[in-house]
Amino acid sequence: MATKTMRAERFYGDSRTVAVEDVPIPIPGPGEVLVKVAFCGICHSDLSLINGTFPPQRPVVTQGHEASGTVAQLGPGVTGWAEGDRVIVAAGRPCTICANCRRGDIANCQRIQLMAFAYDGAWAEYTLAQAVGLTRVPDNVPLEQAAILADAVSTPFGAVVRTGKVGLGESVGVWGVGGIGTHIVQLARLVGAVPVIAVDINSDVLDRALDLGADHAFDARDDQLHDKIADLTGGRKLDVAFDAVGLKSPLEQALDCITVGGAWFAWG
Repeated sequence: MATKTMRAERFYGDSRTVAVEDVPIPIPGPGEVLVKVAFCGICHSDLSLINGTFPPQRPVVTQGHEASGTVAQLGPGVTGWAEGDRVIVAAGRPCTICANCRRGDIANCQRIQLMAFAYDGAWAEYTLAQAVGLTRVPDNVPLEQAAILADAVSTPFGAVVRTGKVGLGESVGVWGVGGIGTHIVQLARLVGAVPVIAVDINSDVLDRALDLGADHAFDARDDQLHDKIADLTGGRKLDVAFDAVGLKSPLEQALDCITVGGAWFAWG
């Protein structure tokens, strides 16, 4: 490395303040790589740590967990990667000591460590990552778009495809069409859900949802919302509802619009 220090954002838990400081560039250990950060998103959970909604896990930490960049240095024993490779950094890493990790089931780690909370994140010039947690970015995908895949896209993907198991022709409602909700709408469309119904209080957001794949978009304050959804689904109502808001009102609306045997999932 030409220099031994880098600029990084640092969050101080005791005062809930942030500062941009010069800190040592980390050195990758066995199984790790050093990634030169190209882009890193701002997740709502980052803001929740700053405003005190989430308690700090470390006295001082670098935030940011939606990162893309290029491999800058390989740690001992790392194979399959080379300097200059375009990558996405995983937003968390397994603890390696719980029962599931010890038997090799790291995907279901019981004590997953979250990047930017349990260890330093990527609001910095460089960040450390486990080689096994890297994802290669195809040349035709811009790094500024790839950055959010590690969280804002992979989280709703897991909800729609794995947890919700949304199937072809199933009706889906999405309450709150912000970052997470927008991707739920697109993913529901990609897996063949119909109709896909977006619900929000912002007219611009609802228009965007229609542009991105929603069949219908309704204002959450509409007194006829329940009846409109019932009419669109032939009286059956929704097979799956996603609440990406996390407040009482959308929760109650979503539950009221689910069919018998339907499923509901929420963030918040």
